[in-house]
This record gives sequence, C-alpha cells and structure tokens, in this order.
Amino acid sequence: MEKKKLMILGAAANQVPIITKARQMGFITIAVSVDGNYPGFAISDKSYKIDVREKEKILEIAGQENICGILTDQTDISVPTVAYVAEKMGLPGIGYDCALRFTNKFMMRQHCEKIGIRMPEYYQSSSPEEAWKYAQRIGLPLIVKPVDNQGSRGVSKVIHFDEFRDKFFAAKGYSNEGFVIIEKFFSGREIVVEGFASDFNFANLIIGDSYNFDLPDMFIPRRRIFPTSLNDALKNKVLDLNRKMVKGLGLKFGITHAEFLVDEDSEEICLMEVAARGGGVFISSDLIPLCCGIDVNDLLIRLAAGEKASIDPDLMRERASGYICFYLPEGKILGVHGIEDLNDIPGVHKVSLNNISAGAMAHKMKDKTQRLGPILLSGRDRQAVQKTIDQVQKTLRVEVETSAGISGIQW
Repeated sequence: MEKKKLMILGAAANQVPIITKARQMGFITIAVSVDGNYPGFAISDKSYKIDVREKEKILEIAGQENICGILTDQTDISVPTVAYVAEKMGLPGIGYDCALRFTNKFMMRQHCEKIGIRMPEYYQSSSPEEAWKYAQRIGLPLIVKPVDNQGSRGVSKVIHFDEFRDKFFAAKGYSNEGFVIIEKFFSGREIVVEGFASDFNFANLIIGDSYNFDLPDMFIPRRRIFPTSLNDALKNKVLDLNRKMVKGLGLKFGITHAEFLVDEDSEEICLMEVAARGGGVFISSDLIPLCCGIDVNDLLIRLAAGEKASIDPDLMRERASGYICFYLPEGKILGVHGIEDLNDIPGVHKVSLNNISAGAMAHKMKDKTQRLGPILLSGRDRQAVQKTIDQVQKTLRVEVETSAGISGIQW
C-alpha cells in the first residue's frame, strides 16, 4: 500500500515534533518554509523552500504532490495558507474565513464582540493621523500592535502621546497588511489556555500562568507553568470564556492556544489573542501531553489526513509542566557552564540551548524570538516543577562581558 503524503508548513525547531510524529505514523512528510538552516528540512522526506504565505504556489505544489492533508503547528503565519489549500483541494481543514478570524486580530475582535465577548475599546488603522485621533479618544495608556504578526513583534505600550507616532510605525512595520490595532490598555495577570476541537466539539485541556521578563515596553514570556494557581472560581470563568470563544469563532478541528489578562480584584477577563494552532515553545507537542496525557499532535495529524480522532477522557490526568527561558545582557559570552548537567536534574524534560557558546556575541533583546532556551520541565505538581526550576537556575551559569563589567543570565 502506497504511503500517503502530508504537507507541513514551517520547518523551524517548533515544527520538528509534528514532522517527527507524522513520519512515525507512516506518512511521507513534505516540509515547506522559506530558505534557511531549519531542522525540519533535514528530517522531512521532501521539502520546498517557499514562503508559507505564498498560498497559490503552495496550492500548486500540493496538487502536484497529491497530498492527503496539510497542517502546521506552533506558528500563526501558516494557518491561513493551510486552510486555503485544504479548502481548494477539498481536504480536511478549518476554512479560510475561519483561519482569518484566528490570525487577523481585528477580525478576531470584531467576531468576539458579535458572540457577546467584551473587548477593550480598540481601533484599526493604517494611517498615523487617523490612528492619532482615535488614540486621543481611547486615552492613555494604550497598546499598539500589528494586526497580523506573531512573537510579540511590534507590540508596545504607549504611556505618553509624544511616543505614539514612533510606536505606531514600529507596529505597522511588522504587519504584512500594513495595519495597526490601537487598544485600551488592560492591566491583569496573564493566563494561557490550551485546547482541542474535533468536529466542532471543543475541550479545554490545560490552563497555566505566564510570566514576562522585566523589560521596559516589552511583553516577552520568560516562563509558563501549568496548571494555573488561580482560584477555582476564576479559573472556571476563564475556561468557560475560552470554550465560548473558540466555539463562537467556528473552529472545526485543531489545537488552540489562547492568552488572557485577568483582573483578580474585579474578576474581569480580557482576551489578548486566540490562535488555531498549538502554543509555541513546544507547548502543544510536549507540555500538553506531559501535563494532561493527551497527544494533540497525534490527533491533529489524524484529522488533517481525513481520519477520525477525538479526545479520550480516560487518558486525561493531572500533572504539572512548564518552560523557562532567559536572555543575556548585550556583550561577549566568556563562558558557559552546566549545560551538560541540566538533563540529569529530576524534572527536566528537554533542553534547547544549542545557540549559546563562549566567544559568541549576545545581542540586545528585541522580541521573544531572541529568548534563549527553552528548558522544558514536568512534575507531579507546581511545587515539584518549581523545585526543578530552582535547581536549573543554580546549575546553569553564563558569563558575559558587557560595557558595565561581567554579568550573567537574566531569568
């Protein structure tokens, strides 16, 4: 029997788990990504070096290859093309319009309002003059963000009107469509929720806490820990909202990743974004199964290939998992110590630190793609995971020569 071909958009490290899984399941894998030294190319059966946003080119190749399915994971920019190709070829997919609702932040907010989900006041514009008028009406502080990008690129907080224009253009520069969202700032605790849909039936899987680096005007996660420490009533309120939102946005199948801000005093909840793909930094491929026992990559592959698959509640369990990242101050790396010992620490699941070495230069942090790591962790509960984090931070040491002297890891 001839093997079926599965096309996977994206070939960076975050796509390696799903490519590997597809091969283990007996599929011929075809990776598509822009040219680069991406590990997904090396492990796929075949590859094409094309920008994943080139949906017509990818549709043509998919037809030539006679694929049985197309998918992506842990990256937003591939989602519309996956949906477009699947729709045009009559393959399992979420629909192109649905994909746009999950990747275009303005459309996402418009639709959420239609289904009764409250949103902070917001506006979309490509014109700085027009945006300025609405910014004054919305008032400070506010957030500016590109309408269609990922990785926290171009997202910034405006606290003085004299910085608005520069931050508007910075956000616009990261938008493929050239549009910026201006949004009333909402202060709260950051919560992330991972879920899965099959045949329009949705299940929340894990809910966790997100912690950002203490960097001015940046929203870059340094760690995410599952499950959350929110009280049960507020946790259930977030989960109910997430379920309502994903079902209302019309997701037929796939992994979801949502980010919320929660005001614990007022119990108000604000959506940051929701995505029709797995959480990055190996959340979908590793942290979900470690925490709750469900292999969502396996389910996604089966559904994308036209098979039946759904959550088996008998497989659900309650454990803890998470990741930690760090950054280095700007300067020359003098020494790296303890990496080889990290995998021996109980609770360390995976270490991704191939990108630091003595003699290399550490550059100023600009967005979350420049984080170092991740180090993935698991344990019976949050306390066990925290114990592992403490041991990791004691073990790993990096010295950096900066303009102000010798410095080290910024956790």
